[in-house]
Amino acid sequence: MKIGIFVGKFPPPVFVNQLVCGLVEAGHKVFLYGSSHNKNFRYNNPLLFVRIKPKYKIPLLFKSFFLILNIIINSRKNAFSILSQIKSNGFGNRNFLNRCSKVLPPFLDDLDIFHIQWAKTLVHYPEFINNLKCPVVLSLRGAHINYSPLADKNLSQRYKQYFPLISGFHAVSDAIAREAEKYAADPKIITVIRPAVKNSLLKKMPTPITFNSKQVLKIISVGRCHWKKGYTLALDAMNGLKKQGIKFHYTIIAGGKDHENINYQIQDLGLNVFVSFINGLAHEKVIKLISDSDLFLLSSVEEGISNAVLEAMALGIPVISSDCGGMNEVIKNGVNGFIAPVRNTKALQKNIEKFIGIENKNKLKIISNAQRTISEKFLLDKQIDDMTSFYHNTMSKSNHNQI
Repeated sequence: MKIGIFVGKFPPPVFVNQLVCGLVEAGHKVFLYGSSHNKNFRYNNPLLFVRIKPKYKIPLLFKSFFLILNIIINSRKNAFSILSQIKSNGFGNRNFLNRCSKVLPPFLDDLDIFHIQWAKTLVHYPEFINNLKCPVVLSLRGAHINYSPLADKNLSQRYKQYFPLISGFHAVSDAIAREAEKYAADPKIITVIRPAVKNSLLKKMPTPITFNSKQVLKIISVGRCHWKKGYTLALDAMNGLKKQGIKFHYTIIAGGKDHENINYQIQDLGLNVFVSFINGLAHEKVIKLISDSDLFLLSSVEEGISNAVLEAMALGIPVISSDCGGMNEVIKNGVNGFIAPVRNTKALQKNIEKFIGIENKNKLKIISNAQRTISEKFLLDKQIDDMTSFYHNTMSKSNHNQI
């Protein structure tokens, strides 16, 4: 199968990269489309083809003219329609060339299916859905569905315009599938395939927990710098622990530019000694720091399903999560982790205190249950099988509808 995936910027997020690599390992040809912001990022696989928009003007000019010439030669009947839509959706000659370099490559790769990872891409590049001959499928992910269309009414209307034209939807949770229905996504063509982690993370078996109240509790959160991650709520909970005299150290690993509120909160609450903020870190190092922690904390106000939580559970690190998005589809309170109400600082603090007080044998049981959850429902092998079936089913329905 020849699968096209529009990933946006390179390198793609960890969960997208794992999907791409898994599909290639399964023997599929995968074509990636987007823009590069890391010139040192490379793939090395004969089944993986990367189509990146050039960053500089002269290469962009040459590539755009090459693509335009090829689309005219290979798609004579559709070439004028495609190019006129690119022109009408852009502003000025440079933007026309930019759009050509992003939009045209999938039309020349003779794909079996085209997978758009981000809902906003569908709105920004409607040329794909209007002109590609292969089925177009769309992933339904957290921010793009849960709150972006609420804040942008024009985006909401565009979703309602384009969602009915999609051949199939991939939702990361039941909760986000229900949200997408508000924007005219047909529930009959939504397939829920939850995020997944590498099987190798489960190789670490739970070890006897020796933590007691005299030791420093190592708490960690991982995500990106964004208000929806609720780091300020977590810091308020840490301030509560400090007032209770509990010994702890809280590490926040969050990449991105929107970290002013985090740094201010740390300073304002006098938590400098108790909190470390790391503004982005390589994934391998993140996994190492999670493995060395006693407790993983997710304080988000909105999520699809957090990959970082799944990784922590696989590694044998207990999780406390806010009850946001699809997290209660993963965590059963008191069974394989702990759930706290959204935006409830006191509840986060109380759950941490509760965790400290639980007997070690019960902590080990929670860890074991969490790893069983990952093993049964959230491993990458299963996700790749499910995604491949999703592609085949969508293609089959699309071919049937064309007859």
